Amino acid sequence: MKYRRKILSRLVLALSLVLGFTRLADAQVAPAANPTNVSGKVVSFKGPELIVASANGDVKITVGDKTVIRGEVPIKFSEITSGMYVGATATKQPDGTFLASQINIFSEDQRGTGEGHRPLGSAPQSGATMTNANVERVEDVTVGEVKGRLLNLKYKDGEVNVLVPPNIPINKRVVGDRSLIKTGSEVSVTATKEADGSLSARQITVRAPKR
Repeated sequence: MKYRRKILSRLVLALSLVLGFTRLADAQVAPAANPTNVSGKVVSFKGPELIVASANGDVKITVGDKTVIRGEVPIKFSEITSGMYVGATATKQPDGTFLASQINIFSEDQRGTGEGHRPLGSAPQSGATMTNANVERVEDVTVGEVKGRLLNLKYKDGEVNVLVPPNIPINKRVVGDRSLIKTGSEVSVTATKEADGSLSARQITVRAPKR
């Protein structure tokens, strides 16, 4: 009888340990909360409180010490070089290349962000695409009446060639601070929704003025 009780006690202990480790493992692999994206014009920015006028109305967001703030700086298309990590908005042409309508050059700490080639998320029916990839090669070319730069963009699952004309917006993102955020400026905010429903900014990009 004592022997059976001893065996049962050991089984209960072993089961408790297994359940404990399982819960710990579940806690370690639990996915982070899905980010919330907010885009629009800055209404006000006082202390930690940022108010953004989005398409759905004013949104209050808390900006903390760990919030990463970046600004966009316009550059010339001649400044694009191999090794840069870029986001290219483009449309496929009959010859299989893509004609860019906008190029964003990511800051180095953003390398790998959204890597790949896909339909443009904000306008999936337009035929436009978004490619986030590394610039492998840059060539000065003339295609038809367009004199521009041909970028060979390589991502994990493939590569595309993108023709960049000289008259499109090309912006480089640089890490900055709170002074970049001004009333009226266009911003894109990636935020985390807290348990009480409030939004805390993880990163903010201050857009370059439109040409």
